[in-house]
Amino acid sequence: MDFAASLTPQMTQDAGFQTENLSFSVEDRPLLSDISIRFPKGSVSALVGHNGSGKSTLLKLLARQQIPSAGRVLFDGGPVEAIAARDFARNVAYLAQDTGGATGMTVRELVACGRYPWHGAIGRFSETDRNKVEAALAMAGLAAMAERMVDTLSGGERQRAWIAMLIAQDSRCLLLDEPTSALDIAHQIEVLSLIRKLSHENGLSVIIVLHDINMAARFSDHLCALKAGRLVAHGAPSVFLNRDTLRQIYGVEMDVLPHPSQSVPLAYVR
Repeated sequence: MDFAASLTPQMTQDAGFQTENLSFSVEDRPLLSDISIRFPKGSVSALVGHNGSGKSTLLKLLARQQIPSAGRVLFDGGPVEAIAARDFARNVAYLAQDTGGATGMTVRELVACGRYPWHGAIGRFSETDRNKVEAALAMAGLAAMAERMVDTLSGGERQRAWIAMLIAQDSRCLLLDEPTSALDIAHQIEVLSLIRKLSHENGLSVIIVLHDINMAARFSDHLCALKAGRLVAHGAPSVFLNRDTLRQIYGVEMDVLPHPSQSVPLAYVR
């Protein structure tokens, strides 16, 4: 199942990320092999698979945190390495697994860091920057917490603060590496609901690494599964969730049953 229309060679709003025969190795040990995929614009794409399957590695390659061993990453039809660092940061925002504690910073100060690609290290923080920060705080439901210290927030609130920083960055694409990994179920739903809302209401393209297949199916528009560094399946959640595909991905016998109130089924281990 192909994800999107073919990319155009110029920077347009109709394109996004694409990989062509992408591979990555460390000391001759392959972590990713021959990944070719397009990610859709204005949608949430979830990367799923077992631990060590290459999900975070793929996200880092998209984010230019690592250099491919072979193949290439394209953004808006051109190789990512050809895009100036500031231009790339204005278009793509990346949130790593380990965000740190932002110790000594208020929520507003953390969110304001998202404006760095627009004003630089010595540029003046403009009225536009301030407006973007306040808008991001409002979108993330953090306006009332703006003066609180980040390290006093709950896990879900802290993740929303980091996501608000990405919103303030005003990029077109968010790359999120397991933003719910340390959260309880209530905060997972809170954070993933915010991410889906941002994508669907603001046209943001989101590529997110998730472990829970049911959460991924519920909150994403497309699923991409990796196994041992290879792309083994991708498609819409309603098509993706079936016993054969799940067995191929996870190597255990799984089945699905209808969700009582949603169109996407629930997966479970037999």
